Amino acid sequence: MMTISEQLKAERESQQQWERELQERERRLKQQEEALGRLYGLEEMLHIRIPAVEEKRQQEVSQLQDLLRERSKENRRLRSSFDTIKELNDSMKKQLNEINEQNKTLESQSKRVQARLENLQRKYEHSTAQKGCPKVRVKSTECIKPSQKEKTAASGKPSNKCSSSPTRLKLLALLLDWVLDGQTFSSVDGNEGKGVGQCLPPEFVLNERCLKVLPLLADQLHHTPLSEPDLLLNLLRLIHRALRHMDSNTQHVALSATLRRIGEQVSKPPAQVTQPQSEDPDLPMLYRGAAGGPCRSWPLSCSPCPHTRILSTIIILRTVTQADVLAQALDSLRTELRSEESRGLFICYGGVCVLLSMLQAGRGGLHTPVDILMQLCEQSRYLNPFLEACSCKEFFQTASQLLKNPRLEFPTLEKLSILLQKLSNIRKNRRLFEQSSLHLQIQERLHNANQMHTFLCLNLRSILHNLK
Repeated sequence: MMTISEQLKAERESQQQWERELQERERRLKQQEEALGRLYGLEEMLHIRIPAVEEKRQQEVSQLQDLLRERSKENRRLRSSFDTIKELNDSMKKQLNEINEQNKTLESQSKRVQARLENLQRKYEHSTAQKGCPKVRVKSTECIKPSQKEKTAASGKPSNKCSSSPTRLKLLALLLDWVLDGQTFSSVDGNEGKGVGQCLPPEFVLNERCLKVLPLLADQLHHTPLSEPDLLLNLLRLIHRALRHMDSNTQHVALSATLRRIGEQVSKPPAQVTQPQSEDPDLPMLYRGAAGGPCRSWPLSCSPCPHTRILSTIIILRTVTQADVLAQALDSLRTELRSEESRGLFICYGGVCVLLSMLQAGRGGLHTPVDILMQLCEQSRYLNPFLEACSCKEFFQTASQLLKNPRLEFPTLEKLSILLQKLSNIRKNRRLFEQSSLHLQIQERLHNANQMHTFLCLNLRSILHNLK
């Protein structure tokens, strides 16, 4: 019985162990059944979401294909535009080469004609000197006698009868007085012959001399012939120097009539002056042009000499107020400044200050003067002198005034930004940017600028970066 009881206990324990294992397996099966149920739910959810995702992907693919087609069309348009521009550039280069060749040919022809003209002029002077030297002297002494015409010439009005000689003598006397009273001879002469005038301030004396000499220079400019190109050039140089001095003088208004007359003589061909015929047959050329040479049939701004053209144009911009004359002068100046030599002369004679004064006063518009500044801003050997001429208070004040203008066009603003970007690379100009509040205006322009204007935004950011 004891053995049977032990066997029954062992059997019972094994059955209990088996029951526990069955319960564990049942628990695992329930867990697996729950996991399979969740998987079935996920599968059903995936079957529902997959078509929506595929539809969305198809829509995105179609949108990208449309965008790709538009970009391809734009690229084809840009490529065709580039090809067209390239063809135009090639044709313009070809035309430029042809024009340069024609220009060289015309220059060589002009030099030959000028040399022949000089030879003929010397031949004519030699023959005239051999034929009638004594009679010329007699006629000259008669013309130099004082008369009522001398007063007319001194007042700045041109005369028809022998007014050139008194004007020339008075002009020569004033210029000699100017030279003798300069620094070259001041230590030798002291106060000799001047009296109280020597005690006056130099600025006052210079103003008085400019007031006296400008009317005589205007009259002499009117009577100077083509056969004296050096005299014409020196007269223009002296007029320009006097005008630059008178710009900062309150007596400038007193010469308005003389300045208007100078501007007309430089911008227009002189009127034909009828002179009385000489009774002496040996003096056929004494009164032609009132100075022994042919009268000019073209204005000085169209002279064959580039030096004379630049000076004449600057004088026109200083003295003339007529809009059509100013527009014509600015257009001719823009064409003239394609030459390196003309750029150097324009910068040397203070042409940048003249353009700035025109922009400040609103004369001549905005487009052409800014185009001329942009033309001078191009790469050349005179770029540094031009930037140095622009590195002044007047330029930055003018640029600030332009940026405040609500009617400033976008191309003009873009060109102005190029020049300001180059000036911002100069360290000493940072103070001028701050004094004129240009950096604040540039920040405002950048903030309000259209981001599609990439080049303008790039220039404005570069300016602000250089000013940091």
